[in-house]
This record gives sequence, C-alpha cells and structure tokens, in this order.
Amino acid sequence: MQPRRLSIPGRFLRSLLSRHGKAVVNMAGSDAAADLELVNRVRGRTPLLLGAVPALQLLACVRATGNVPGVLAEAGVFAGGSARLICEAKGDRALHLFDVFETLQDESTAGGPEAAAVRSHFQRLHAREADVRSTLAGYPNVHFHTGVFPQTAAAVADSRFSFVHLDLDLEGSTLAALEFFYPRLAPGALLVADDFSSAPVQAAFHAYFRSRTATIIRLPWSQGIVVAASTGPAFVA
Repeated sequence: MQPRRLSIPGRFLRSLLSRHGKAVVNMAGSDAAADLELVNRVRGRTPLLLGAVPALQLLACVRATGNVPGVLAEAGVFAGGSARLICEAKGDRALHLFDVFETLQDESTAGGPEAAAVRSHFQRLHAREADVRSTLAGYPNVHFHTGVFPQTAAAVADSRFSFVHLDLDLEGSTLAALEFFYPRLAPGALLVADDFSSAPVQAAFHAYFRSRTATIIRLPWSQGIVVAASTGPAFVA
C-alpha cells in the first residue's frame, strides 16, 4: 500500500505549524473522536488547563491502569478540570484529590515554609473547594484532602496507588509528592507530571531520581510519565 502524499497546502500547513512548535495530530477511529469530544465537553463546563493532546494522554493513562491494584490521586487540582477527566475514565476506583484551594488566601494563616512558597507562587489564583466538590458531585468515590501537601496525605499513607497525576508547579511541592507517591506505586502504575519541561519540575525529578532507576517518558507536550517497575518500588508506610 502506497503512503498517501500530502497536498501542497497540507505540507505547507504542517511546515508552518512546526515552526511554531505545533503539529497536526490524526485522530484514528471512533473511540479517538469520542475522547476528543469528551475533552471538549469537559473544557466547556470546567476550566481545563491541559491542551487537547495532553488531556487525551491523561485519559489513556488512567484507562491503562484499570487493572492495576490501588487507588488514584491528583495533587494540584485547581478548578477540577483534569480531575473530571480522570473521573470519566476511572470507573469506581477511589480518587484522592490534594489541593490548598482557598485555604491560603488569608496571609495570616500559618503553615510553615511550604505554605509560604505556595502562597507566593499562586497568590490569588485558586478555586473554591465547594465549587470543585459541586463539579465532581456526580462521580463516585472521590475524596478531598484540603491543605498543604504532604501534611494532608496522612489519611492515605498506607495506600497503594495505580495512577497519580501531579500538577504542582513548584520544585519543593513536586519533590515532596514524588517522595510520598513513588514508593507507594503498585507494580505497573503510572505517574503523570504536567509542566514537565519547566525548570522547577525538572529540578525535582532530577533530585529524586538521581540515585534511583526508573522508566521516565518525556513527552514533547511537556508531560512526563513514570512507569512503576513490574516488581514495584519499595513500599514505605
């Protein structure tokens, strides 16, 4: 079978997009079209900070861990857009959500250096927990842990995780999340990090995995995926 040749306008469009760091993605099959429609539907109802391709990748990773034992987690929820996508693909599995929401808007609130770093970075950019709860109210088995991570993780310290999504921006927060979640990943679990090409997130990954062996997939749209070894990381309760 001969490969289909692009028309001159098609070649020009691809060339033009590539100069701006973009690419044309061919969606194959009805399932892919349905997933893209799902992403657009979520985006129309809930603020979603992911582009179409990373959103589709997130859906694919959640589904890929459907038979991996353990619960799911997202650290860095904002308005719940990516959490809603995860809920669409997770089935009845438990999803644990970690975010400060509006709790740090009062500058007199104590919380130590971690809280100060989060407050300084995000300032007034936050979502209200009540609004995110309302957004996700129709999905089963969703649990909220509000406050500064990892202090909020005590309730799931004995859990195994099949899927983890990190969107924390900061080096310290990302490193703390890796220290907590990676040893608790079940064999075959996936950890997906957003803003993977940013300097703070890269610094956190380099610091954590400097002395560890792991399969880390760096995707060109600034997502990184860590694949837990088949034997699983050492679990530390």
